[in-house]
Amino acid sequence: MSTDQEEQLSSYENQVQYYTDMIKNNPEYELVDIYADEGISGTNTKKRDEFNRMIDDCRLGYIDIVVTKSISRFARNTLDCLNYVRELKEKGICIIFEKENINTLDAKGEVLLTILSSLAQDESRSLSENCTWGIRRRFEQGKHKTSTKRFLGYDYDPETEKLVVNREQAKVVKRIYEEFLNGLTVDMIARMFKVEKVKSWDGNSNWQPSAIDSMLRNEKYMGDVILQKSYTTDFLTKKRVMNTGELQMYHIEEDHEPIIDKETWNAVQQEFERRDLFMKEHRINAYAQEPETNPLFGKVICGECGATYGRVTYKNRSGTVVRKFRCGSCNKANGRKVCSNRYILEEAIIKLFKMGWNAIAEHPKKYESVWKKNLKSGNELLCYKTRQIMEAAKKGPIQEFDPWLMIRVMDIITVYESGNLTIRFYDGTEFSYEAV
Repeated sequence: MSTDQEEQLSSYENQVQYYTDMIKNNPEYELVDIYADEGISGTNTKKRDEFNRMIDDCRLGYIDIVVTKSISRFARNTLDCLNYVRELKEKGICIIFEKENINTLDAKGEVLLTILSSLAQDESRSLSENCTWGIRRRFEQGKHKTSTKRFLGYDYDPETEKLVVNREQAKVVKRIYEEFLNGLTVDMIARMFKVEKVKSWDGNSNWQPSAIDSMLRNEKYMGDVILQKSYTTDFLTKKRVMNTGELQMYHIEEDHEPIIDKETWNAVQQEFERRDLFMKEHRINAYAQEPETNPLFGKVICGECGATYGRVTYKNRSGTVVRKFRCGSCNKANGRKVCSNRYILEEAIIKLFKMGWNAIAEHPKKYESVWKKNLKSGNELLCYKTRQIMEAAKKGPIQEFDPWLMIRVMDIITVYESGNLTIRFYDGTEFSYEAV
């Protein structure tokens, strides 16, 4: 038997007691076990652990007779029902459906079973449609219930039926958004959190990049909820797919207390778009790779062909380690013109960044008009990045190269075959220099 409604759940113990007594009071029966899936629909057998355990026991020869309340308790999927009935029948195992008074070993049993199981499947379909209709009516009214089992940053209040902020977990959520807008990738954040043993929703530190990516795109962190982002395509298989416009979605604004303000959340979405466009324009598969060891990855661009520069490390004749950057397409000839742009030493790139940044940090008043214009632009990402540069500039010029500062404030360095170099910061400020 399976129980898929609340009133059936409440009578679960009664059903177990009924069948236990019935079998024990029949001298011809010997009870093997009671198999019952609580709160599980009978439309699909994949998630019915007890049902599958019963079938396994049948296959092992432990069971001669299966007694069930009705066809709908056994399976509402006609194909599943008939397949299992026929399999057990071949093994000489009888299934008795009490409500329909069917014994599967009878000659007429399968014909009647086919008709009645089809009706049970249709009943399940109708029930599924009614449930779906009810859920969508609730969506239209802005009513919903969100599971917080795997949802870092929020708990669920059953009295108000609202999400409430978990203050301790919210600190981690805020940091994820900050680190992403500091220029880190989801892979880097995941690695960093594992090393620092930052706890996730389950108390462990096994962070996955995909989970962080999902958090950064989740509108619930800014206090909104989008309902019906996915839907069930088949009531039998329970297969769910993403809603890409097939059904109406419902966007509820200010549904609960936010952890991330809307400007920051929007800035993150714009940053995703900017990085995707950057990778497409410069023909790379990753925005950054291990910035802790190679912070300049993806930061140096060829001004001739648009490809990114890659680092090359070797030892010269004197044994000195040399690190150069060269155009990524300079040694490619697969239908694309081989680029002849020049190499550039890593130390020259670092020197160029320090010169450009110190020009800003030493004379911040020269850039105040640009910053004010940016802050009034209405572009959330540009506003966020501009504030980052303003705050960093308050600390003054740097003496030593700070890779994390560079990742946070610098957009790209462009290398031209003429020898000119251009450095651009995220606030739009640019400097041009001769090669050094």
